[in-house]
Amino acid sequence: MPDLTEPGARVAPISPGLIARAGQAARYVITGVAPATWFGPMQPLRPVAPDGTGGRAFDYPVGYNLQYQPRYDEPVSFDALHALADNCDMLRLVIETRKDQIEGQEWDIRPRKLADGTHPPTSGFANEIAAAKSFFAFPDKEHDLASWMRLLAEELFVTDAASIWLRPDRAGYIYGFEILDGSTISPRIDAWGRTPDAPDVAYQQILHGVPAADFNREELIYFPRNRRPGHVYGYSPVEQVILTANTLIRHEMHQLAFYTDGNLTDGVFIAPQSFGSDKLAEWQKFWDSLFVGNMQSRRHGTWVPNGTDYKALQPPQLSDSFDEFLARLICFAFSISPQPFVSMMNRATAETAHDTAVEEGLMPVLNYFRRLFRILFDRMGWNDIEMVPVDDRETDPKTASAIDVADVQAGIRTINEVRAARGLAPLPSTAAAPGHNAGEITSSP
Repeated sequence: MPDLTEPGARVAPISPGLIARAGQAARYVITGVAPATWFGPMQPLRPVAPDGTGGRAFDYPVGYNLQYQPRYDEPVSFDALHALADNCDMLRLVIETRKDQIEGQEWDIRPRKLADGTHPPTSGFANEIAAAKSFFAFPDKEHDLASWMRLLAEELFVTDAASIWLRPDRAGYIYGFEILDGSTISPRIDAWGRTPDAPDVAYQQILHGVPAADFNREELIYFPRNRRPGHVYGYSPVEQVILTANTLIRHEMHQLAFYTDGNLTDGVFIAPQSFGSDKLAEWQKFWDSLFVGNMQSRRHGTWVPNGTDYKALQPPQLSDSFDEFLARLICFAFSISPQPFVSMMNRATAETAHDTAVEEGLMPVLNYFRRLFRILFDRMGWNDIEMVPVDDRETDPKTASAIDVADVQAGIRTINEVRAARGLAPLPSTAAAPGHNAGEITSSP
């Protein structure tokens, strides 16, 4: 090795490509793309946007918040969704059926689960539970809970734009949870494509085509059920079957026209060859005068000229298997059994379809309301209690009785708990312990 301190010693300069090759080697280790790979994928193009731009929720249009008309960037407007739901008879029947099921569901308020998965005793939260039951008897101070949930369910199924205004009282506390028309609410976004945090404006209410009010996330709860990446608005069941609903509407209009605007008679008479056009027109007027408005004459025997022949016309087919296919699509979108709209089902098949519809359709909807109630309870400051749907009881008396007896014998429930569920008076404490004689469930105290 030469002595670098020796006079006249020369150090070889570092090749300019050495550092570049080292950088390329490092990138190869990171990306796996060799710089000299033959017909390789090459290195990705460098971003042209400023650093930190990545991470947007979606590629929203420039100036998105300046376009205040709700759903301006969606292919279907709110007005079209409302029109479909109101003009398609089958779609409306299915929506109302789901709303009836939600209204018929019983709800209860209980303490929330602890970290170990158990529920604390209800007695420790009696005051909060009583206050919550009193408040949610009329959540908006106008409609009771069942009617209030029907209003919310209408928004859920038609527009999926449930909007709840936290109406304050004069002191600034929550006076009621008022449901607003979701078609008037236009969500706003921040630079990342997400809903801005308070106190920034998160939603605008559009009335008569102009922005009328601003709301932040603390003032309005916008709670679509079916959100999708790249979309600000929800995707309702009505929008999912928009083509099917349009087909059904036109099919129903065609059927209605058969009875209102159709010019096809039940049959035609073939006149004798001797009848000319004038004679035929004269005979037609005479024939009509005999039977128009005269129901009794239609049942009498009638003499006609020799050579007259009658040809019955085959009526058009107004209903076929295509109707059932459309009905199944509509019911499938709402997870409802199509039994009322299709050919006869046997009992076992009908019961299976009903159970499947409840499990796959109603329970997710109830879970949606359960999540919503959790948010509302948190806004009220009730962080330790929750609103939950009560499990459906067996409708068959023998099966329900067998379940109650088995629960008592296994110590799952006490006799008094079972009696309370049946609306009976409790037994003395010594006779109502878990595992006690289950035969006293229905006995008098």
